[in-house]
Amino acid sequence: MNFRLVILIFLVVLFAAGTGYLSYSQSTGIPLKEAYDSGNVVITQNTSAGTVPHQVVVANNGRDPIKVQIGDVLIANSSQDLVVAENKTVSTNSSEMVYAYCLDPSTQAVVGSELKANGTSSNAIKQVIAGSNIHDLTNATNAQLEIWILSEGVNFNIYSGEPVALVNTQKISYTTLKQMVNTAKSNLASQFNVKVDNIKNINQNSTQNSEGTIKGVYHWFKSMIGMG
Repeated sequence: MNFRLVILIFLVVLFAAGTGYLSYSQSTGIPLKEAYDSGNVVITQNTSAGTVPHQVVVANNGRDPIKVQIGDVLIANSSQDLVVAENKTVSTNSSEMVYAYCLDPSTQAVVGSELKANGTSSNAIKQVIAGSNIHDLTNATNAQLEIWILSEGVNFNIYSGEPVALVNTQKISYTTLKQMVNTAKSNLASQFNVKVDNIKNINQNSTQNSEGTIKGVYHWFKSMIGMG
């Protein structure tokens, strides 16, 4: 059998398997942003300023389950922006409490504020969230500081917005908070193998989605065997 034909058959099977996997994955629920844009979900801030991590209520009024995923960004006009901190499926005509970290330290959370689904965060922030423990206050607070550093820079203002509420809620001093921020900077530099001054460069979304990866492999093989 012709070598190129064998490779082509292999690629077709690989692509079909990947497409089938994506279809199966999507069948378990529709993405939060898609559900929001369809008018089938209401997202409400449920915790007050200074809470780490925060909680939001996701109410699914549609006919399909909704997939809430780590990294989903939630924005608000009258409250702080958040990033989802756990993967959860919200069944049809039901509500779920979902953990989320603060994304913008310059503002404070307002209980009862409605939030909008607004895409996804960078992979660096997703990585920090995935490695955190939302049920451990110390661990979650460290992750929260790392997220603020990634989203707002190493010199974000600790004397405004949510950091002020965090100091009051956890009853710590600003000296302690500064020390915690410095530790968070060192942790990020070590985790992503950069100097502290270059942390701003790691907050880039460079990972392809599954479909993009499959297509990339397909085109690579085509070029290797002289078909493209």
